[in-house]
Amino acid sequence: MKKSHPFAYLFALVSFFYLFAFGCALLLISTYVYAVDSFEFDTKSDPHNMLMFQIDHQDYSRSIGFFKKFEGQIELDTENLENSSVEATIDITSLDIAGHEKWGSNTLAVFFKNGKLPTASFRSTKIENNGDGKLIITGNLTLMGVTKSLVLDATLNKTGESQSAGFKAGFSATTQLSRKDFGIIAVPTNGDKVSITIEIEAIKNSSFRK
Repeated sequence: MKKSHPFAYLFALVSFFYLFAFGCALLLISTYVYAVDSFEFDTKSDPHNMLMFQIDHQDYSRSIGFFKKFEGQIELDTENLENSSVEATIDITSLDIAGHEKWGSNTLAVFFKNGKLPTASFRSTKIENNGDGKLIITGNLTLMGVTKSLVLDATLNKTGESQSAGFKAGFSATTQLSRKDFGIIAVPTNGDKVSITIEIEAIKNSSFRK
């Protein structure tokens, strides 16, 4: 039987490590090509960024309100949307009941304890990509000192260069929460379920305007 050259095993071992290193390099290059981009909510573009809620008023109608001050960041991987993430903070004291200042102040006092816990926050924990920009975003919402899981039905509408603010990503989302889940039981004759509609335009950090 023909014996293998003593250096054959060494050559095979070196070849294996070379191929392994080459594969790792390709993986790193792939990761770099599909890097996650950072975006910030375009808070200077109020008409295009909206956080609206609706709540039943004693079965007669649905009252509409807005939180006018909120901000957030998005880590967006357009090639693999499930690798993306979002977090946001909301100023509860910026509550506006469809332009009615009196009712806005009353709601802040009754429902949100005069702004004693003025900040709500949301941080995503999982994003599911259902294709065509459709996303299911699961995360933790902290409101009135209570943290609960919340699911948003979201859509990535568009990414691209905007006319005036650099590279943008636009999102729409809806969700629903229970007031009781967050310890808000004031005015029980109003509905427990609160429907929320969110419209966001976010600017890529490298093109963020001053």
